[in-house]
Amino acid sequence: MSNSLVKNTSSRLDFLDGIRALAALWVMFGHIHLFTYGWDSHASWSTQPLNVLRYLHIAVVVFLVLSGFCLALPVVRNDNRLRTSLLDYFKARSLRILPPYYATLFLILLVNFFVPIVSWGRNAMGLTSEMPYQVFWTNALLLQDIFGIFNNVNGPFWSIATEWHLYFLFPLTIWLLRKFGAWALLLSGAVLATALTWLSMAVPYLSTTWQMSVPQPPYFVVLFVMGIAAAWFAFGGNSEQRTRTHQKTIWMAAALLLLPLGLLLWQYRIIDGSNVHLFQEHVHLIDPLCGAVAALLLAGLSHLPCSHLVRRILEARVLVWIGGFSYSLYLTHIPILGALNHALDVLIPQKSAHLAFVLMSVIGSVLCLGFAWILGGIFETRRWRTFLSPGKSAKESSQALPLRLSELENEHR
Repeated sequence: MSNSLVKNTSSRLDFLDGIRALAALWVMFGHIHLFTYGWDSHASWSTQPLNVLRYLHIAVVVFLVLSGFCLALPVVRNDNRLRTSLLDYFKARSLRILPPYYATLFLILLVNFFVPIVSWGRNAMGLTSEMPYQVFWTNALLLQDIFGIFNNVNGPFWSIATEWHLYFLFPLTIWLLRKFGAWALLLSGAVLATALTWLSMAVPYLSTTWQMSVPQPPYFVVLFVMGIAAAWFAFGGNSEQRTRTHQKTIWMAAALLLLPLGLLLWQYRIIDGSNVHLFQEHVHLIDPLCGAVAALLLAGLSHLPCSHLVRRILEARVLVWIGGFSYSLYLTHIPILGALNHALDVLIPQKSAHLAFVLMSVIGSVLCLGFAWILGGIFETRRWRTFLSPGKSAKESSQALPLRLSELENEHR
């Protein structure tokens, strides 16, 4: 990479934390909107901007693309090879995703034992103190994307299961990237995603008894692959030459893709609860376009000057701070908001939807961010790993996993 490029770009990539923070906040405020307004749209000019909160599903798309991008960073900088053994790779992935997940699952089930979630959760199915055994093993083994009917502990858990399964596909994608290049990788991801999506539509349940399906959503494979390809473009071999030659093309391609994406979002726009199914039935068309735009933007942002306004906004200290525990925020916000919504219903039964949204936004944000910060400080940092490896120094244990997304290039060392 040229000296001028090194001077003008950040090696820490703090904007990745900023993007992840914005995505997590989008999901959190989107659920606040669902608690208070439901799927109803806003006609008033003063509240119309709130309509975007109903499309919180798009934030999950951003998460998946970002996950592929960050996982691939250390690999593409190492000649498209893992920096460690497969065993150490899976160990690092397990330490990253499982401890916060199981901590959240345990806390929800503990509370559910005393106050059944059916009385305060968003999911009408809810749980009781006598938890069905299928729910237990499905959530314990992260199989909510295969047995969706049992994903009634915490809504966002389905996407954690999806990402967990994609981690097992990652070594194969890197092999394809190394042997055949980025275009072959993208083509393979698109073919696999198309085949799985077709199978999912043709055979909704692989087992009707268990209501077992192809991992959902099946097309998330291509979102993950798009993130990997974006990382290769930005930081893989000959990235300096690619950046000089194609930087403007990247931004133009992202802008051009916004047109069909906007048309699809308008065609299947959410008006209220009666037509939300139209949007949900066409996410297999909407999400890949969203993913392509996100991947192109990640590639473009990677080589913007640090002084650029967009980089400065995304790397604002508050966003980078939230990005450090955004995974915990994503995991824990639903039960906290559910409990708060139930409490407000009891204390202020006749409140308007507007008042409920304001109260949920203010009080809920403080509670969600505060709790996620505490949980993230325990399970998303390096310090607790010293207890798992008492024979190692704190410095050695800390190398198992980076503290925040911007340090993922050192992940597999």
